[in-house]
Amino acid sequence: MKTYANILWAVAITALLGTGTSCKKMLDLRPENLTLSEDALKTPEDIKALLNSCYDEFANLMNGSVQNYHELLGENLSEPQNSAGSLYYTIFNRGTFSFRTADREYLDFYNCILRINTIFDNIDLIEGLPQEDKTRIMGEGHFLRAWCHWELVKLWAQPYGFTADNSHPGVPIRLKADKNIELRSSVGAVYNQVLSDLNTALGMLPNDNGNYANTDAAKALKAKVLFFMNDHVEAVKITTELVNSNKYKFSDSLNRYTQGAPEEVIFQLISTNINDNRASAFINNFRSDNNPNPALKPSASFMKEAMDPNDRRRAFYEIKNEGKSNQFFVTHKFDKDVFNVPLLNFSDIALMHAESIVETGGDLSVAIAITDAIRKRAYEINFVALNPSINNTALKAEIQKQRKLEFAFEGDWTQQLRRRGAAGETITIRQSPWSCPGMLIQFPMSERTAGFIFNEEGGCN
Repeated sequence: MKTYANILWAVAITALLGTGTSCKKMLDLRPENLTLSEDALKTPEDIKALLNSCYDEFANLMNGSVQNYHELLGENLSEPQNSAGSLYYTIFNRGTFSFRTADREYLDFYNCILRINTIFDNIDLIEGLPQEDKTRIMGEGHFLRAWCHWELVKLWAQPYGFTADNSHPGVPIRLKADKNIELRSSVGAVYNQVLSDLNTALGMLPNDNGNYANTDAAKALKAKVLFFMNDHVEAVKITTELVNSNKYKFSDSLNRYTQGAPEEVIFQLISTNINDNRASAFINNFRSDNNPNPALKPSASFMKEAMDPNDRRRAFYEIKNEGKSNQFFVTHKFDKDVFNVPLLNFSDIALMHAESIVETGGDLSVAIAITDAIRKRAYEINFVALNPSINNTALKAEIQKQRKLEFAFEGDWTQQLRRRGAAGETITIRQSPWSCPGMLIQFPMSERTAGFIFNEEGGCN
């Protein structure tokens, strides 16, 4: 008996392999629009092409699209223009009504998961696929499925730690290649599944895998997940491995968003040319050298921190119409035609390592050395080393300050504030509690079914 999973991707695979069209065009096809066939996924080439389409789908989401939503919910951006149908304006103002949500991102993450589950359901049926390739493909699938579920739960649910037992509603967990109705699992269950997938990936991925996921990528992602669970004991174990591996080091460049800086990269999205640009949502919304009025602009509060005259990172920012009533700010961080997107990088891992050391009572000299390495790169001739006797509270504050400046507009800071709020800190984001209903994206109307709990409405005011 042929199953839905066996036949789901036939036309898509044919389009990819037979016509030579790009994955991006293939991704325009949706399951409900496909003419189903019984000839899907018969050869090793078919299964590898489907895996590549999973990476492609994931890259089209993590090209700045998802990161921009996190930034819009936070404190580092000014209010976007209220143009007709502006999703960015709605998210910035924390609109929680269900007919203005990030439907595409939500559905496409699950579309990616569906493809991965299709691979899992069919890989044992593929003749001529070497065991080494099968193990690697399975590992990459578990890596991507973990990451997709993690991105979903961060945007559509309160963070880990919001309730003592993490029983608060998360997102649906999808482990089968079907379109059956799935209700929301708890945040605790989602995180358990993410860690389970990553542990499986770690046992299957190779140490070297070109531009695709390898063991270090899975380690780095697991470290980030644990860090966001505020499990610093376990996080520091993994970050220690990566920091001490001597495979990565701090780049001399202040901007990782280039085609270079390979010494920082643990896992990145590769842009080959302007027609295969994995950074388009960053460029299209922030770029200011060829756009006098970009959609997304730094906030005045952020600029007060970013324009430190001793900090070379201030070159990323500019004041427009200074002193006038229409003054605004722009960032030059993404002023390029094409660049790679380093989703997992050494600076991030190192700062997580430093903060986790402080949280666990480890060797503060290591945390100080890491923080000073970041600071020396930024301040150069104006660099003054931290006092070796700095206390834990002050050191942690400095680590978090450097994180905010290092990863500005990369989708990181709002998540960090919510993590810290869940850990017990008193955190406000634009004069509202970190846990207010408007900090969550509302689910698409397609999920409105019996038993599915939508996020609370009411914004943050």
